[in-house]
Amino acid sequence: MVIYPEYEIKPQNFSYFPLDWKEIFNNENPIHVELGFGNGEFAAYYCKKNPELNYIGFELSITSMIKAQRKLKNSNVQNAKLILLDGKFGLRELFPDGSIEKVIMNFPIPWYKNYQAKRRIIITEFFEILSVVLKNGGTFELLSDQDWYVIEARENALKSGFFEIVEFEKNPKREFYTRYEKKWIKFGRDIYKLVVSKKDCGKIVRLIGGAIEMPHAKGKANIEKLPALLNNVFKENNQTFVVKGIYKSLDNERYLIKVISSDKDFVQHYFLTLYRKDDDEWVIKLDSESNPYRTPAVKWSVQKIMEVLS
Repeated sequence: MVIYPEYEIKPQNFSYFPLDWKEIFNNENPIHVELGFGNGEFAAYYCKKNPELNYIGFELSITSMIKAQRKLKNSNVQNAKLILLDGKFGLRELFPDGSIEKVIMNFPIPWYKNYQAKRRIIITEFFEILSVVLKNGGTFELLSDQDWYVIEARENALKSGFFEIVEFEKNPKREFYTRYEKKWIKFGRDIYKLVVSKKDCGKIVRLIGGAIEMPHAKGKANIEKLPALLNNVFKENNQTFVVKGIYKSLDNERYLIKVISSDKDFVQHYFLTLYRKDDDEWVIKLDSESNPYRTPAVKWSVQKIMEVLS
């Protein structure tokens, strides 16, 4: 449910990547990005305080999206856009090199256990991405109630070789505290702040870029092979996909194929449509109601399924 659509953008609907933020905001103001905007408390405060910048927030929770939209609307914010998307993927794929002035992350999930370490966003790969999309001298600001997490972020930032430490502070004084931050301080928890500045630029490999075309495949298909696809796992390099469901239309020879794919750690769910074009040819493509990012795994799933059926 989206209550104030003027605040949400859906990048997968765009035809070219990275996005043209000057066109989206209709200005050339500096870009500040928040990873994990939660209920939007900080976003509403930050945008009202800094009307001269363009704020972009990432989150994975629909509930958070609704709450944040409401807070932005109640504060009459005009300079914010919200995106339902993994923040690391969003930074890497949606922003041109050197286009962001500041990235903010307030109290991310720390993923305490050792086997969860790869889920922590502050791994070295994250700082490599930051080094590309941040402007020279651009900053990354992290706040957490977990000292080990901030220390690990500092070590990874330095290890990358692209950043220098600007600030590392315990219980910093701030103009604005979120509801949860106030609660933690009341319970006696310490708050830790890290700010690093970009001093050099790394290199990254983006999954999508340039003009985006709808992936499709054509060929002679043996429909009797369809059941064999179900729950089959296909892997190639960092790309994986599995067919989780196959559904047939009641009135014609048209099939809907449910697919889950991953490009390394970026997972997407979507549907493919398979239909007969003429007596000798079938077509498989993304279903019109399904709109994933056209990553290599998505494109490969289209081609591979037709290959199997052929």
